[in-house]
Amino acid sequence: MRSTPGRTSTPGKSSPRSRPAMATGTGSEGEHVPLRRSAKEQQIVAAALDILRDRGPAAVNIESVSAASGIAKSTIYRRFSNRDELIASAVDSVTAAPVVPPGLDIEDELRWAVRRCRDGVEHVLGLGGVTGVLVDQDPHFSATIRSMLVPWIALVRDILVRGITSGRFRRDVDVDVALNFILGASLGEFIRAGTASDEWTDRVVRMLLLLLRPSADDRDESDGDVTRSV
Repeated sequence: MRSTPGRTSTPGKSSPRSRPAMATGTGSEGEHVPLRRSAKEQQIVAAALDILRDRGPAAVNIESVSAASGIAKSTIYRRFSNRDELIASAVDSVTAAPVVPPGLDIEDELRWAVRRCRDGVEHVLGLGGVTGVLVDQDPHFSATIRSMLVPWIALVRDILVRGITSGRFRRDVDVDVALNFILGASLGEFIRAGTASDEWTDRVVRMLLLLLRPSADDRDESDGDVTRSV
């Protein structure tokens, strides 16, 4: 994937970045379908997201968002009662229930999930958000991110379990370890390099599939089980 392009800004306005989400909506190829918001609310949320990605959750407050967006604090307070609500709305603006595009092979479903994870780490959290979670800078924010992960974890778990039950993945796969492998690979590369390319995520998927695919002995044992059951 590409690194985040440089931003150009006009005084008093925040310039929104491209925001693919970890948990994606129902658009084509799993693209996020944003909630309907007024132009002013979008401007407020975009400013909050930029601050979150760059400086972490502790830097997000009504005052900083007002300064970044050029919108009066009184106007922001009319829409968001406090900073926790503002942060939650900012995160929610780029996340939704994950939906795998139809017609994919089980391995392609897994590849899609790995890329969505990469996009979520890089474009939803950014370095500021990742740091905030790692050091638990703001417990409320950390709880919000963990809640955001719940549907994504359920989706990846379902992909892995279906792969196991169908015989496409090894029967002894530790699903929890595989989940952490996917999330940890995205986090690790982003922390190390500041971005994670498509080439990197393809390497992660290749390594993951080497671990998940059954060996010839596993397939022979599975065939024997079928024969004995007939």
